[in-house]
Amino acid sequence: MNCIKSNFQAPLLALLLATGTSLASLCAESTWRGYITDKQCADSVREDSNPKDYLKHHTKDCALMPNCRAKGYVLYTDHQWLALDKRGNEQAIGVLKASKNNSGLYAEVTGTKKGNALAVRTIKEIAKPPTEQR
Repeated sequence: MNCIKSNFQAPLLALLLATGTSLASLCAESTWRGYITDKQCADSVREDSNPKDYLKHHTKDCALMPNCRAKGYVLYTDHQWLALDKRGNEQAIGVLKASKNNSGLYAEVTGTKKGNALAVRTIKEIAKPPTEQR
């Protein structure tokens, strides 16, 4: 139960047993694929019905501007916005700087989801799937 704070372990364990939920499902590391962008620009398209068009063309120069870097980064995947933690933000900056693409950073993020946030272990740029390359 190392992903759960110790003062919550006993009550949480009782709840998990009562509901049939496994602890592994709460703490399991997963992988997501999608677009990484800065929170400042994401906020401007968050309510759009299809923000992917914007994300495909959002430039890395914009995402690396001081104001954008200061706000942090998000991953847009499966119609949801997932905020990256401090480690994820640091990795996102590194991946953006290293990218040979000038826009539309498509990445694979590995970590643990906590609500609408990701505790990131790794981020790597990957090729966009054929359906995303238009």
